[in-house]
Amino acid sequence: MAPKPGCIPLRPLTVSEVLGGAFEAIKRNARTVLWLSAAAGAVQALIALIVQRSANVQVAQAVDRSDPANPQVHWDQLGKLLGSTLGLSLLGTIIAAVLTGMIVVVVTEDVVGRTASWDLVWLKVRSRIWRLIVLSLLVSLLAALGLALCLAPGIWLWGIWAVAVPVLIIENRGIGRALRRSQHLVRGTFWRVWGIRALGFGITVILGGAASAVVGAIASAVTGDQPTGFLGTSGGGSLSWAYLLISALGTALVATLTAPFQASIDSLLYVDLRMRKENLAMELQQAASGVGQPPPPPRYLQ
Repeated sequence: MAPKPGCIPLRPLTVSEVLGGAFEAIKRNARTVLWLSAAAGAVQALIALIVQRSANVQVAQAVDRSDPANPQVHWDQLGKLLGSTLGLSLLGTIIAAVLTGMIVVVVTEDVVGRTASWDLVWLKVRSRIWRLIVLSLLVSLLAALGLALCLAPGIWLWGIWAVAVPVLIIENRGIGRALRRSQHLVRGTFWRVWGIRALGFGITVILGGAASAVVGAIASAVTGDQPTGFLGTSGGGSLSWAYLLISALGTALVATLTAPFQASIDSLLYVDLRMRKENLAMELQQAASGVGQPPPPPRYLQ
């Protein structure tokens, strides 16, 4: 019987223990995790509000329907819309990257029964923040490009770089070394790691999609608007501010509840891989035995 001072037992994990441990870590650290994800979710909701409002205005300007039989498209307006949308999406990705780094600190501390303070979370992320942002953007971009050009490369990259962010945060490595270290840890267990990440992503999508559908239905019932066009526009007309505000609040709520889950899974996968390949369980058990005492954190958290 392995000790369990935190969200997981200190031994190699089963699939259910990784997924359940992610929920448990969030629940045990709800005050820190939910405040962090709520702040990130609020900013992302504001971004979504700006994007949608911009889409309403610029789509109306880009398509001239004065002659219903021969509508004219102004491609320069659509180009501006695409540029602003991509820029704001990039900002949202950066915010999500910083949140992920913070959640990694919280979850890996919880593994040994420690509660991560705000000071510790910010201390670890602050010194790595630019590497974290660049790494997250690089992984997201290359995996998306791989999926777009040919499905297999995207699937492969999403698996081998599964724990690159936890490696960068916990082991304080550079971007290239974090990518290589992640590939080394995942080697030999690729499909297991990929499958667990996919399960977590699927759970997040289902929960987030259900919550978004409920929020959209409420917004439509209150305002009478029905988004059917590009980027959630209402086709021929503009969505009201009331609809957009309700939708933005829903986006913030969904992000608050779902964003920490995937980061928690990746954090526990990192710990699990090191317990399997590097006998980290013994070090974790020693660290856990010192909970409540003043010694420094274990080497893997430094």
